[in-house]
Amino acid sequence: MPKQSGGLPVNLPIKVHQYFTDCRLRQKGQAAVEFTLAFILLLIVAFIPADFGLAFYTGQLAFNASREGARIAAAEKNPTAANCNMPCSTTNTILLATSKRLSSALLPSAQIALTLSGTCPLQMVTVSVSGNYNFFYYKLFRLFGQSVPNTTNMVRSTTMRWEHQSC
Repeated sequence: MPKQSGGLPVNLPIKVHQYFTDCRLRQKGQAAVEFTLAFILLLIVAFIPADFGLAFYTGQLAFNASREGARIAAAEKNPTAANCNMPCSTTNTILLATSKRLSSALLPSAQIALTLSGTCPLQMVTVSVSGNYNFFYYKLFRLFGQSVPNTTNMVRSTTMRWEHQSC
């Protein structure tokens, strides 16, 4: 029996040939729908660890910024307690240096605070960075009707001994 390019015999009745052709087209459409659904699920599953990684990176950025600010404040001759919100528009060099090390995209409107504590010979400077991180997967959960918080508060602070103490 001679074969057509699709693998079906040439002399089959038209209705049988059309049935097999329609069946193949339906299966191709079904495969496309299944692939789309599986691919969306795969993207969601792959994106959740990436979102946690970005949150961890943001926490590290905030901690490094607070540590650098505390290092500068500990070496400063006359540090003064102050605070600002991102983006900082202050003349305090410690707060400006700390804010330059933060990402306003990852921690929008973060608060930076410089506090002084203790008495001589144990005077301490503390730089604190706090802000709200927006997890993307929280938005996905809300789409599916889950009750989750809008943001997660992230606070990082560093305390160091002030170097210019004269008792």
